[in-house]
Amino acid sequence: MTGALTSTAGNEPAAGAGLCQPVAEHAPLPMAEVEGAGLIVRYVNPAFCLLLDQSKQQLIGQAFRDVLPASTGCLAVLERVWLSRIPASHTEPSPFEPHSDSWCYAMWPVVNHEHPISAMIQVSVTEQFHDTTLRAMNEALIVSSMRQRELSEATDAQNAQLLVTIDERKHVDEALQREQELLAVRAALRAAQLEDLVSQRTSQLTLTSGQVDTFVYSIAHDLRAPLRAMQGFAVMLLNEIDPTLSAMARDYAQRINRSAQFMDAMLCDLLAFSGISQQRLNLTAVPLQSVVESVMDSLQADIARYHAQVDSSGPWPVVLAHEPTLALALYHLMTNALKFAGADQTPVVRLRAEERPEVIRVWVDDNGPGIAPDHQSQIFRLFTRLDGEAHPGTGAGLALVKKSVERMGGRVGVESEIGHGSHVWLDLCKA
Repeated sequence: MTGALTSTAGNEPAAGAGLCQPVAEHAPLPMAEVEGAGLIVRYVNPAFCLLLDQSKQQLIGQAFRDVLPASTGCLAVLERVWLSRIPASHTEPSPFEPHSDSWCYAMWPVVNHEHPISAMIQVSVTEQFHDTTLRAMNEALIVSSMRQRELSEATDAQNAQLLVTIDERKHVDEALQREQELLAVRAALRAAQLEDLVSQRTSQLTLTSGQVDTFVYSIAHDLRAPLRAMQGFAVMLLNEIDPTLSAMARDYAQRINRSAQFMDAMLCDLLAFSGISQQRLNLTAVPLQSVVESVMDSLQADIARYHAQVDSSGPWPVVLAHEPTLALALYHLMTNALKFAGADQTPVVRLRAEERPEVIRVWVDDNGPGIAPDHQSQIFRLFTRLDGEAHPGTGAGLALVKKSVERMGGRVGVESEIGHGSHVWLDLCKA
């Protein structure tokens, strides 16, 4: 036999035979277990009791040297096995009948975490067991049974630890789920609070914006009366006393008249801009074909004056819009394209539609001088004129276009390069 048996059942010493008691109890060979420096008997099987003709009660608790007083060689080997934890065997004459067949002792230690617990002793009498193979098989059976029990107890301990770990993980998962549910409730509550706050702020901004638009409309409307009076008096001045006016005085009166006319035009555009903001728009399905035809009819005089080439052949889909507002937006885009052509250049304008996944994009392309990238974000601002007084108008046309399209739920933009014309677009929802 080789190697030492190791118990992993815990820190408390466990009897070696107790690990394989069902096997030891029915083993044909006598077996005993001793422990401690005094080699005290802690277990004997029935075969050992029969060998010594004593009961378990008589044997358990005695020192092994008292059980076999004449077996001095066996005791020495047993003490060495206990101290060295190395299995050994020993054969000597019977302690009771020296001239009979010999007794063979197989001894091995039982250790736990490298600490000795006990020692097992198996006795075979050569007169009873002449077959050494049978004795070796019995020893192997006992050792394997002890090993199996140790492994079983180790597995049980690991399973118990695994169950504890699983239980702890379950508690952690439950706590995590509770925290996630609590966070979800808090997030929903916070989202509701934010939504309510946004709704309140939106209502306040809408009210404020409406009040501002009303105020602007009122001021613009009221300012037109004194402005018209100023313009009328300037005209009367020129008509009544024109012969007596000097050239400089006449120029001053003409400037007053032109300024009054320009300011009146600005107020009209401001009233139109404010009116778009206040007007209630009911969006319906609008065929672009009819809107384009109406705009082109109203532009015939301008097209003839500029000798322009205009293409509006379509095709034209149906969009969701407010027809008068859409017509106004297209009219301003077309007039801009006509008047901003080069001085010695025939205006070439194309009005077209492009169907996209979510919207219908309407383009107005021209062959004008183009717009620098730095200025493209400014052209939709109210009263912005990038060319100064080179062209007629107040600079409110594209601002009116932007406001009109946004009121219909759309967007506007421009793509342009200096020297390559401009391409203004507006996106409208599909009907």
